[in-house]
Amino acid sequence: MALRRRPRLLLWAGLSDFFLLLLFRGCLVGAVNLKSSNRNPVVQEFESVELSCIIMDSQTIEPRIEWKKIKNDQTSYVFFDNKIQVKPVTPVCRVPKAVPVGKAAMLYCQESEGNPRPYYRWYRNDMPLPTDSRANPRFRNSSFLLNSETGTLVFSAVHKEDSGQYYCIASNDAGSARCEEQEMEVYDLNIAGIIGGVLVVLAVLALITLGICCAYRRGYFINNKEDGESYKSSGRPDGVNYIRTNEEGDFRHKSSFVI
Repeated sequence: MALRRRPRLLLWAGLSDFFLLLLFRGCLVGAVNLKSSNRNPVVQEFESVELSCIIMDSQTIEPRIEWKKIKNDQTSYVFFDNKIQVKPVTPVCRVPKAVPVGKAAMLYCQESEGNPRPYYRWYRNDMPLPTDSRANPRFRNSSFLLNSETGTLVFSAVHKEDSGQYYCIASNDAGSARCEEQEMEVYDLNIAGIIGGVLVVLAVLALITLGICCAYRRGYFINNKEDGESYKSSGRPDGVNYIRTNEEGDFRHKSSFVI
């Protein structure tokens, strides 16, 4: 098996970095004797290296052999069946913060780097949830469906018992990863309070409309416009016009007659 590392690094592939995981089919596990022809290989960058796993003796017919890359006590990837399998990274979870009783709700869990594609499990208060709430009597007061392939947890109608701390775990053959806990609160919807509030608003609107109608009938909204350009005073005699100017004030003009 040819391996490569990042530039400017040497590939050291001893048993402290690579481990063999033998998984056997069935319930019985038999003894297996293994041998490696190159226990401490040292290789330059971009050169090939062969890591051997020789089964000297085995009580099983077809043991499953996996190579795992361990770094900082964490599995980086798994090599099996001529394929590299990468463990999932921390999935992105979306949980609604508050949902009224009887309403639908959907929780999302997504991870895009795991290979092969991971499967998902949801937990509430550290308790694993089944794929169908109807299949478990413990969740008879819930109504949800879990899609382990897409990571969606769908509630058709939430109940008070559905409140709690939720998190999701994405897993494949190479490992698993989980998201942080998020709380979902299920609250009662106060129908009586909503109806009362609507009635109060309607009453206030009716009073405002009635007040506007009364004010209009009493003439509060009628504006009397006065002509400010010229006027004729009723207290002055007919035939005499008074004209106001800015410099002279009022002056008297008498009508002229031609005989």
